[in-house]
Amino acid sequence: MQTEKIIVTSTGEGLDEALDATTRFADEEMMDKRSALRFRLLAEETLGMVQAITSGFKGVFWIDENDDDEYLMHLTAKTAMDYEKKKELIDASTEKKNLAAKGFMGKIREMIENGVHSIDEAGSLQTDYEGSPVMYGSMGLCDVDSSTAYMWSLNQYRDTMKDQMDSDSGVRSAWDELEKSIVANIADDVRVSVAGDKVEMVIMKKADR
Repeated sequence: MQTEKIIVTSTGEGLDEALDATTRFADEEMMDKRSALRFRLLAEETLGMVQAITSGFKGVFWIDENDDDEYLMHLTAKTAMDYEKKKELIDASTEKKNLAAKGFMGKIREMIENGVHSIDEAGSLQTDYEGSPVMYGSMGLCDVDSSTAYMWSLNQYRDTMKDQMDSDSGVRSAWDELEKSIVANIADDVRVSVAGDKVEMVIMKKADR
């Protein structure tokens, strides 16, 4: 099954329709009450992130499933956002950092925003924890084929942090932040990729059969 593809924007267009489509998808897949609620939470977190993206964002939201019995929640956007506008927002901070990129979904938002502008910038994203920089944009990098310029995975990010936690207090703080994330706790993986003129986030959730 696949839902219709719905245009969603940072000004709120399409958000209610996307949530309704999520509910219908859960009903069609005959999810139990708990699974349907958790699946809707993933959509709510995704759409809440859309509203926090730089003004002018326009993307496409839809849900489908693959042959591995996984539900896939997609958010895609063309690489056509105004980079200069984003730079103005960042430069408005006295420290020239995007201080709004808090929490796990804040990092996903930042990767999407930067992915539509510059691959190098997306890969170099970092957050400071107690004065220790954590390069989250590169810690989750996956091997990619020639058609994909950048691929980030929650599972790879988590595995990399496990390897560095004992020796890096910043990574330990980032891990604690991840443990509090609704999406990181419910989803089986979250992937952000840049290929051609498109940036895409996919939240993967195994079907409960």
